[in-house]
Amino acid sequence: MKLRLTGTLAELSEAAALLGEVFELLEVSEPYPNRGTSKLYRLYVDADLPTRTTADADRRTWS
Repeated sequence: MKLRLTGTLAELSEAAALLGEVFELLEVSEPYPNRGTSKLYRLYVDADLPTRTTADADRRTWS
């Protein structure tokens, strides 16, 4: 999956750490400043779902 996060540098750092607890992070970009006068940044994340187990069988799936 490819994810784009937008926020302050502190928010992006915390969000990337939390995502790492749920997903397998393949790549995390450096933060890029948003255009214009925005004080926010954007961060790009490539992630995979964790390996599924039988305990995950209750999760909703879409086909």
